[in-house]
Formats: sequence, C-alpha cells, structure tokens
Amino acid sequence: MNKLQFYILVIGSVVISLVLPFILPERFYLDAILIVKDPYDEKGWWGSYPLSMMFYHITKLGKLPFSVVALIQLPFLYFILRLIGIPERFQIFTIKNTLIYLSFLMMAIFIGQPSKEFFTFIFIGIIVLLFQQRVLSLGVCLLISFLMFFAFGAIFRPYFTFIPIISIGIFLITRIRFKNRWILGIVSGIAVIVLLSFTYSLVKGQFFSGMTRETINLERMNQENADTMLVSPIAPTNIFGEAFATVYGFISVNFPINALKFIYKPQVVAFIVWQLLLTWIIVVRFGYLLKDYKVRKKEFWLMLFFLSYLVIQGIFEPDLGSAVRHKIGLLPLIYFLFYYDEFKRKLQ
Repeated sequence: MNKLQFYILVIGSVVISLVLPFILPERFYLDAILIVKDPYDEKGWWGSYPLSMMFYHITKLGKLPFSVVALIQLPFLYFILRLIGIPERFQIFTIKNTLIYLSFLMMAIFIGQPSKEFFTFIFIGIIVLLFQQRVLSLGVCLLISFLMFFAFGAIFRPYFTFIPIISIGIFLITRIRFKNRWILGIVSGIAVIVLLSFTYSLVKGQFFSGMTRETINLERMNQENADTMLVSPIAPTNIFGEAFATVYGFISVNFPINALKFIYKPQVVAFIVWQLLLTWIIVVRFGYLLKDYKVRKKEFWLMLFFLSYLVIQGIFEPDLGSAVRHKIGLLPLIYFLFYYDEFKRKLQ
C-alpha cells in the first residue's frame, strides 16, 4: 500500500502540473518566463540564471509549453525520490506524511516549469543517494559532498559553499555536553554565517544580507507581489545589525508567525502551517539524531546540511514565496530526514 500511495501521488502531481499553467496567476511563472525568454541574452555557463537559460535553450525545453516541461521534468525528479526509498507507512495520514503529500503538490507548482530549483533538486538528490551507499565510509561521503557543495556553489549558487563550513561549526558545538544541544547547534550555525559575513564586509565593505536580500527588496519596494518580502527592522550596516538581520530572517523563514498578518491570503496561511510543522518535525528529528549519533552518523551529517541551509536562508532569502520555493529544491533531503528510520536500506 505504501508503494501504491507513492505512485498515486506522483501521477496526481503530474496531472495537476498539466493544468496549473492555465489556472495559476502569471506571477507564479515570472522566473520561468525570464529563463525561457532570456530578454537580455544572459545565458552562459556561470551562475544560476545563465546556466538555467543555457540548459533550456540547448535542450529546447524552453520552446515547449510549460505543461509539457512538467511532464518531462517531474517524473525524473520523482524517480530520484523513488531511489531514496518509499516509507513503510506512507499510506497512513500522519502529519509527517501529509506534509510530504503537500510537498509533492508544491513540486507540481514550483518545478513543473522551467526552474532553477530543478537543478538544485537533482544536486541534493545526488548528495542524499551518496550518503545511502553502504560501501562508502562517512569520511569519503563527507569529502565528496563537501567538494560537490563547493563546486555547485562556485558554478550555480554561491551560498551553497557555506553549507560545509556551517555544518562543521554546528557539529563541533554539538559535541559539547549540553542539555539543549540542538538550540546551541542552531545558534552556533547563525554565529558562523554572521562571522563569515563580517569577514566579507572587511574585504568588500558590505554584509551578505545587505548585498542580497536588502538590495533585492529595496528594488521591489511597493510592488504588487512584494508584500511578503523580508526586511529587517534594523539595517545591516554593522556586525550587530547583520546579526539581528540574520536572526530576524531565520525566524521569519522558519517560524513565520509574523506572516499571520497575511491571514486573509490562503496561500500564505498554508505556507505558515506547512513551515511550522516542518520546522517542528526537523527539530524533533535533530534531537533524535543527537542521541543516536554513534549509530546514525551519516543521517546526522545530512541533518547538519539541512540545518546549515536553514541558517543561510536567514541571510539570503528575500521573501516568503522564495523561501518555500527554495525549500522544495531541497525536498530529497527533507524527504530522507523525515523517513530515514523507515527505509529498508540502512546506512552504516
């Protein structure tokens, strides 16, 4: 029954993706339109937008209707999830399962079109599958994954280069005997990214959040679709402002209580519920892995990668819509962390 449920969801997601271009507002496809039209001839081999534009240009997928693109892309992504595994009790309506069901729907919305998240999803899927190989030791998996993060960051998304660094910082802190190590671990991750930002500012004169989120949002101020953007009440003009902006961004993205002011928008409310439940489950799973580290070392490091990404979102994420879109790109990792103890293929 668990396999049947998986395939029903896959088929349902693909079918839904075929009709979404005809019913969703155009704002859901602004990125896709920019990628396929490439109005300023930016396609190239360096950077997320240029590479995405080049891919859809070379493969001619950019010439196809979005529904056809979804029909081609989504089955490939679901195949990656199938390789990771199908949970033993996937057919039961639990909170954990329901969040993944909704994530399948979000895949249809956000990756059932030309998308940069298509490449992120594949990359993260490869990382998870790498750690699932029993013949590879933890050290080999870490070495390969660190090199992959640095390469992917250098070529596609720069902030992915920070994931190994932050994960090492969190790991070292969690080795300290402390009652609430999960809190200390997350705080240490935030401290690492703030220190990296401070170091960068000494060289370039600007903090990470100032050159990314704040700059993007200043350009979008007062636009119709920018009401859920994240703007820190304190400008990141010094290390204290940057630290506050990072914590503010981290809380806004992962504990989006402040977004309740948009309660009149069903899609925002849905995101709040999905995100809060996701954060709660991840925190609980992190607690389990802290206790079982000696027998769950590979799972623990994959958790550190995800926590590092959550910390990074505190600096780079411009708005709630982008936050959920980008998290769907990490769905293979979320999927694995939700069910690592249910998959038949145990890690060693």
